[in-house]
Amino acid sequence: MVALGVSSFTTCAGGGGGSEGTGALNLSEFQRVLRTGLDSELAKIVSGSQSQLNTHPTDQREIHTKRRSNIRGRKTDQEQDNTGQQGSLPSSQSSTRQIYFTEQIWDDLVEFSWKTAYAMKRDEHRLLVTSNPEEASPCPFLVCIRGRKDENSDGESSVQEMIALFDKRHDESLLLSSSHNETCLILTATALQAHKIIDSYRGQGDTLVGIPLVDVTKIHAGTIDEVSSRGWSVPETLRDQQSPGTDMSPTKNETNAINQWERVIVVDLAPGLGGMKEEAELLVVVNDMMSDIQDMGEVGWLRSMDEAEEYLIEESLAGVPSLSDLFSLTSSLRSINGNDRVTFWHDSFKKGIESEHLCSDMFSTLFVKPRPGYYSYDLVMNPIDGPPPQDYESSASNPACITSLIAALSTHPHVLSVEANFPTYHGWHIAHKLDSV
Repeated sequence: MVALGVSSFTTCAGGGGGSEGTGALNLSEFQRVLRTGLDSELAKIVSGSQSQLNTHPTDQREIHTKRRSNIRGRKTDQEQDNTGQQGSLPSSQSSTRQIYFTEQIWDDLVEFSWKTAYAMKRDEHRLLVTSNPEEASPCPFLVCIRGRKDENSDGESSVQEMIALFDKRHDESLLLSSSHNETCLILTATALQAHKIIDSYRGQGDTLVGIPLVDVTKIHAGTIDEVSSRGWSVPETLRDQQSPGTDMSPTKNETNAINQWERVIVVDLAPGLGGMKEEAELLVVVNDMMSDIQDMGEVGWLRSMDEAEEYLIEESLAGVPSLSDLFSLTSSLRSINGNDRVTFWHDSFKKGIESEHLCSDMFSTLFVKPRPGYYSYDLVMNPIDGPPPQDYESSASNPACITSLIAALSTHPHVLSVEANFPTYHGWHIAHKLDSV
């Protein structure tokens, strides 16, 4: 048995930092390339901190040294025509504070993603924190070359150069955007490798920028709202019947609704990891990931207990981070006291994977459905495979279990993106350029 204390991530010398650090992207630059769940989360965090923003003015001198964010929303063409002022700094002090606040959050998230990229490794058994950055596992990076005037409209020469710099094949990268002067890819690298390449590229005329994908940016836009909604949750007909002495058996239609309920979480694997030849290889990877997530949940539950400051746990969990420590919004934003959105995530973990029940029925009843080429897979959940509705707490019927599962998947270095199976999704593709040139 070993003592478990609070884990902390430290950046090695020369490591990456926030959006003003080596080869980084600021918030608006990132949002021009990808539309993700980050947009919604930032809006909710700002909304949850509105009273603090109104009470504590920011330093105006520092505000104007920041580059403008487009976090206030992607306006429709009609809205843009009405304002005629796209790209200008908002005149109201409240809006200025919001912009500054969102950029500060982005800086914190990027800095945290660099720290975790340097500190997380997966050995043959589990996901662990390491103090040796040379042991850190590869993870997805967003990298862009800017300033090059490619004759080909598809920016093929820039693609080839980035693939060569990171020693990758074409099928080990994902092209996100390409124009005459900017090309962006997602590829998998270690933090040391990425930092070395980005740093060595300085002074070549063009600019090479990159960041590890922040966990929340791996979550498709709208996914958390979807899985938290009543429409996504499992029908709980027995729970709704509260009158004593009434017939507690569901009607035929209610039974059919429960039997037909099935929900899917789609997980895309990081470039270079997918494309396995056999289904058995994919199942090994997925089983390892589910084991890692359950380990993080158990560590989080043990650390939440009040009996002592340190807790004895099995030696097999030594070095395993909790989900609360590994997820950016609950770890890097701890200083935002009382923020409603940060509290939502803490509560989801506390009632979900980091609770005493550890969502055990959800993990024991979900099954994996590989997708073509084994570049991704479905996690399929159905309540008829688990406990009855009145015992829903540890099953997929508990929204906190689903929400914390999505968050945990987003933190894993094997994962590129996570999405709920709702009908229409417009998020994880190349975003249009929104700022006028």
